[in-house]
Amino acid sequence: MTGAARAPLRVALVGPREQPFAGDPDREHRETMLRSYAEICDSVATFGSDFTLSREFLGIEYLAATLRRDGRIVRVLSAANEGLDDDALLAELLAFAPRIVGLSVLYDLQLGNALVLARRLKAARPGLAIVLGGPLATALSQELLGTFAFVDYVVEGEGEAALSRLADAIERGEAPSDVPALAHRGPGGIVRNPRGAPLDLDRLPHPARDGLASIRARGLPAPSAYLTTSRGCKAFCTFCTVPGSVRSLKSGVYRMRDPVDVVDEIEELVRDHGVSRFYMADDNFLGYGEDSNARMHRFADEILRRRLAIHFHAECRVDSLIPETLVRLRAAGFDQILFGLESGSARTLKRWAKGQTVAQNEAAIALARRLRIEMMPSLILLDWESDLSEIEETIGFIERNQLWRSGQPLWLVNKLKVHCGTAAARRYDSVHGRPTPPAVGYSDADIHRWCETVTYQHVGIDDVYVAAFWRALNAAANRWSVLIDEVLPPFLKSLRSEARRGDRTDRLELVRRLAAFRRSIGASLAALMRLLIDQAIAMQQARAPQPDLRGLALAHVEAQERRFFPEGLHVALQDTGRRRAVAGHAIGARLGEIVSTA
Repeated sequence: MTGAARAPLRVALVGPREQPFAGDPDREHRETMLRSYAEICDSVATFGSDFTLSREFLGIEYLAATLRRDGRIVRVLSAANEGLDDDALLAELLAFAPRIVGLSVLYDLQLGNALVLARRLKAARPGLAIVLGGPLATALSQELLGTFAFVDYVVEGEGEAALSRLADAIERGEAPSDVPALAHRGPGGIVRNPRGAPLDLDRLPHPARDGLASIRARGLPAPSAYLTTSRGCKAFCTFCTVPGSVRSLKSGVYRMRDPVDVVDEIEELVRDHGVSRFYMADDNFLGYGEDSNARMHRFADEILRRRLAIHFHAECRVDSLIPETLVRLRAAGFDQILFGLESGSARTLKRWAKGQTVAQNEAAIALARRLRIEMMPSLILLDWESDLSEIEETIGFIERNQLWRSGQPLWLVNKLKVHCGTAAARRYDSVHGRPTPPAVGYSDADIHRWCETVTYQHVGIDDVYVAAFWRALNAAANRWSVLIDEVLPPFLKSLRSEARRGDRTDRLELVRRLAAFRRSIGASLAALMRLLIDQAIAMQQARAPQPDLRGLALAHVEAQERRFFPEGLHVALQDTGRRRAVAGHAIGARLGEIVSTA
């Protein structure tokens, strides 16, 4: 109709469902334990479950706020947060009828389902514009556009300006040649538009909080929120995706927000959503130099001036610590810090280009403990090139600093993951060759096989004795992880339910034994690391063929369990489970797995 107002462009932004890759017996259990937020809340009775962190896709919430400021109609959908399976997610999107669908692909476990969803959307609505973004999509932009015809665009790096300009171009029917940071198909092949200037963070709107609103609308608690006070990082750790994301920037590699505006956002979240804990999603919260240090003081002072009763967690480099600043931040609510320690071996730190020393790691640990800031150590025990002496040095570092006393000791069992677009991936390619993706059809299985190959899911360990050490240690850690995160939550929930009904017979004693057993896992893990590394070194010196340490690890684990459950842990739980009729939680099946695999 002539002169009729054009309806606002509709954009859907999606956080895809995660899905573990199958068939790897050495994979850490936490990569397979993917639960919706509702399931996490349901498991709060367990020992050590991370209930406090609401799962927000902060990146797409920034995009949503930017597009809404432009007058667009935006729907944000997080499959994990909302517990949507693939069919339900597709139905929600089709009902919304967007012109553009943006899929945020942060890491490998999201890629397959993002592509399957994109294929199904394109088949149902061929006119849709499908846009992928995020660190992994950025690293694979040319492969994605060259392989999958249903992917129209990939945003490389920051997305706010790119998606805003792309929406303008699509609405006007124009070519996207002027859209910054956009990879797309042109007449001569794939075109990668220049990135453009780094964004001024203080000119961005506060992120939309659709994720928190959705959680609360379903009657679930939302005690925490994600927040950023800066973007970027000046370090060049070989395993990290951030250097690849900022590599083409001539300036603005590290940018900071006005601390007053950050506290304004915190105050809004406290008032509007009842949030009391914040996860600072900065790559390096404390930053670099005097300007950043002054920013931290202003941030802490503003929180204290407004008397905001909050707590917050942040990731920090150990070479960014200034004691006086940490004291001030601690008074403002900084009570949990994640250090990127990574290793206790000087050779390993150098190979990974960490730019820090073992001595700095130990000084940071001591400082956090002195200030009573709970420390969450980020450690990578080994990579595909590690030798036993490097691992032994890191185990000594764990023992010396009692890192196993952290609230999540099983996080110490961690193998370096090769991420696309990183220096570690380039190093691996130069030695072993880049993985060759299979010819791909458009079936779900074809897509997942392609993703499994291009995201380095089959990186082995070069040294057979290191491989034997890892296989045994990881199997034991997986056994404990299954018990803590899958078996005990429904079991304890059942006990709690019965306690309300007054049936108290032997349950209190059982809960006490389970709690003591849970507390013992850290020390037992450290002892197992020492046992396995010493045996692996002895086997290497003896040139033992086909080393296998899994029997030794299983004996250690079972001996530790018998300290608390002489009849056997699985017997105690199964017997009690039969009497208490908790078979509906599939406890028996998982118990069978952890008994038979270690």
